[in-house]
Amino acid sequence: MKHHLKATGLILVSAFFLNAQIVNRIEANVNHSFLIGNHTLPAGQYTFRMVPSSDLALMTVTDQSGKSIEFRVHATTANHSPRHSELVFRKYGDTEILVKIFEKGLPDGSEVIETNKQEASLAKQGRAIEHSEEQK
Repeated sequence: MKHHLKATGLILVSAFFLNAQIVNRIEANVNHSFLIGNHTLPAGQYTFRMVPSSDLALMTVTDQSGKSIEFRVHATTANHSPRHSELVFRKYGDTEILVKIFEKGLPDGSEVIETNKQEASLAKQGRAIEHSEEQK
């Protein structure tokens, strides 16, 4: 019985780490304005981190002045393990929307699930180009 409990605990811990999202803060230098949900952020330095006790479902982004916004996320998996932390944007013309965030060396990351009312109208105007930007 005792051995069975240890094995079950190991399986649960392994499952958590296999589906882990971002756990460390990510420092990013974004050289263009971008949208998260219905918030437009200017180019600049940002810190992304998970909100404690949010079950990995809520993140904050904070600018250099200390102003921050919260946004909802869920787990996603990249097709590679990034060498550097990455921000993935979807670009419609001149408008860039943050869609995914990956931590250095981990294929499991976070996908932004905030609805963006503007994206629906942008999608009607043309095809999006998705691109990632490595952060050092």
